[in-house]
Amino acid sequence: MLFQQILILLACVWLVGRIFDKLKWPPLFGEILAGIIVGPMILGMVEDTEAIRVLAEFGIFFLMLHAGLEMNPKQLYKASHRSVVVAAGGVMIPFLSGWWVSRAFGYELFESLFIGVGLSITAIAVTARLFKDYNITNSNIAHVTMGAAVIDDILGLLLFSIVLNIVDFGMIDITQISILTAKIVLFFLFVLFLGQKCSGKLNKIIFKGNKGFTFTIIIGLLFGVIAELIGLHVIIGAFLAGLFIREEVIEPGLYEKIEDRIYGLSYSFLGPIFFASLAFHLDFSALKTAALFTIAITLVAIIGKILGAGICAFKCKMTKIESLGVGLAMNSRGAVELIIASIGLQKGIISSEIFSILVIMAFATTLVSIIGLKPISNYVKSK
Repeated sequence: MLFQQILILLACVWLVGRIFDKLKWPPLFGEILAGIIVGPMILGMVEDTEAIRVLAEFGIFFLMLHAGLEMNPKQLYKASHRSVVVAAGGVMIPFLSGWWVSRAFGYELFESLFIGVGLSITAIAVTARLFKDYNITNSNIAHVTMGAAVIDDILGLLLFSIVLNIVDFGMIDITQISILTAKIVLFFLFVLFLGQKCSGKLNKIIFKGNKGFTFTIIIGLLFGVIAELIGLHVIIGAFLAGLFIREEVIEPGLYEKIEDRIYGLSYSFLGPIFFASLAFHLDFSALKTAALFTIAITLVAIIGKILGAGICAFKCKMTKIESLGVGLAMNSRGAVELIIASIGLQKGIISSEIFSILVIMAFATTLVSIIGLKPISNYVKSK
């Protein structure tokens, strides 16, 4: 049954992808549409089973591992000061706007705070895929946005931890938040130090003449597990692992083989399953029961990211087009936002209606990123 569902899903993804390729639209859009067609919303041929969810999780993992492999660490480092500023604006403006609008519509404090957290998150995997589809992975926009997206998710998870503390204890536990922040900083410093000092030696000891692909997956899983242990999502660790395994420190020719194999898993198998499965969570019943609020929160999410991230990018001396591109790219939502929303539903912080609204918002804002970045990418490539 599982293999039958995977066959149906991938066949639909391939078919719709061919159509979108003819229309010169990114395959990502077709993969989401394929999930709508064969998923629970229309045909019901593929169910949201545990096995599909596991494959989707691996899809996120490999997408982020490949994104890290393709990124130039030096360029990412050069963009880091801009990324911090962009991330701060891209988190706080949507968070505060989401909280204020929710309160204005009469939702409780905890619900409003949780909705604000949902709006603050950026889906790194989706953003990385968009840059890949539009062939602007090594552009200034991509470097600033990817750095900001990583920091964005970290800040979002910190906000999430604060909200959970308020819910559990009725107050902010400064000690717990400080410990979590210290763990995150130490993890990043550890990876940067290891990448600078040890990666060359690792090539001689482990990569040279051995199965580099297997070891790359081991490094990705190891960093992912460490990330989860310190309270982050596994995709942050996978992205850092990709940065760690740099082209210049691996045996000539081996890097290309590793990148090619991970690309195949990411964009031809597991990645499409993840993007198609995002559509399984769509439930438009909230448009009937809370239509005005759904529209309002979606608009706030889109405008908040564009203004919060875009204006900060412009203040960091990026051009108006580049700043708009950063704001649009930061609008994609999905993996972490859906995970956080699921936790909020399980803990009873939010209702199923609010959960559906957050899923609709994530889907709509991702579509805005897909459509809006196309002309921006054409501009970037023409320069």
